[in-house]
Amino acid sequence: MLEYNTIWFFIDYEMSEMELVMRKKRFIAIFALLIILMLAACSNTTQNVTDAEDEELSSGEILANSLDYLLSGEDNDNVTDEEEDTEKIEVTVYYGNGASQELNNEITKMDELSAENLIDALGRHNIVSLGTKVNSFEAQDIDGVITLFLDLSKTFREYLKTMTKEGENVIISSVAATFLEAYGAEGIVITIDGDTLETGHAVYEEPIRYAPEQSLVPENE
Repeated sequence: MLEYNTIWFFIDYEMSEMELVMRKKRFIAIFALLIILMLAACSNTTQNVTDAEDEELSSGEILANSLDYLLSGEDNDNVTDEEEDTEKIEVTVYYGNGASQELNNEITKMDELSAENLIDALGRHNIVSLGTKVNSFEAQDIDGVITLFLDLSKTFREYLKTMTKEGENVIISSVAATFLEAYGAEGIVITIDGDTLETGHAVYEEPIRYAPEQSLVPENE
């Protein structure tokens, strides 16, 4: 009986040791698993933070680049405007003041000096009708004197015929003064479709020059 109990005791003892070992192994496995999970979580957190920082940095770079672009564009616009203003030329346009034979004038800017641009500028002051076209224009140096030859459409003549003598005088003087000053010329011949300008008030066969103290002065006087 004693021998049987002794054997059973040893069996129980060995089983207890085996169970203890198994518990230790399970504990080590669980502990190792927890460490792995914690490391993984830390790694994900670090990666997320890194990605967020990268994303934030990228957004900041985009914002900075956009701001630089806008400022650069504004500077370019200012430079472009200044260049455009520099490239434009200034001319003096003469027109009637409605109260006397004296003329008013204003300085206007245009891309280039041309007969068409001058006629357009005069049209804005009702010196010529809006339908007036430039058929041809040239400047000639005759014996050291620059004379302009301006041929206009018949619309200009018909417009003059609706004016009084005084009104016609203001219109002719305004056209002459504007062209003569713009081109530095001394006289201008105005024709209509290649023919002499006749209005019913006057026949303009000779070159015309403008003097501030007089509205209209024939060059040969």
